[in-house]
Amino acid sequence: TEFQVEGIVDLQKLSADFVSLEADLRRHYAADGIDDADVHLSRAGDRRYVGQGYELRIEFPDRPIDAAVLTDVWRAFHDRHEAEYGHVFTDSPIEIVNIRMTGVGIMPKIAAPTRQDGKSTDAAALRSGTCVFRVSGELRLFETTYYERDNLRSDASITGPAIIVQTDTTIVVPPDWVATIETGENIILRKES
Repeated sequence: TEFQVEGIVDLQKLSADFVSLEADLRRHYAADGIDDADVHLSRAGDRRYVGQGYELRIEFPDRPIDAAVLTDVWRAFHDRHEAEYGHVFTDSPIEIVNIRMTGVGIMPKIAAPTRQDGKSTDAAALRSGTCVFRVSGELRLFETTYYERDNLRSDASITGPAIIVQTDTTIVVPPDWVATIETGENIILRKES
């Protein structure tokens, strides 16, 4: 949050705040293993006429902020306001509400997943239990096997009813459906004919 008003902007604070945001972003990208040369940053600020309840996001140039930069920033706000709303209030001061730094890091291409040499389907079974499924509009009880996803092989095929459990999701395989784990580790569900 910045809250600086046209005519009394603290250029040193505004510049320091952008420098701080940039340093934080670059630190995060470095921690993720992204080379600094592969990071592209852009600056923006949310601005409004003093007293307005909504802001417009306008870019800040990527250079040291001085009086000339602010003149361009105010003009860009007036231009955008006129384009958006059909009028400007040139006698009203403009307020910088927030500043933002957006980064894009260029990552190396992700390699295709490798085949998982898991256990057999029987060995990946955790337990069995009774589950309710709706079949042809009726609720019916089915004996259902639960499988641990991390222990299934890439070519595994599981006929429903079944439940596949993994850390971030649960996959339900209804009766008359088959779940197949493909080479890319995707699980594909198909209705049996």
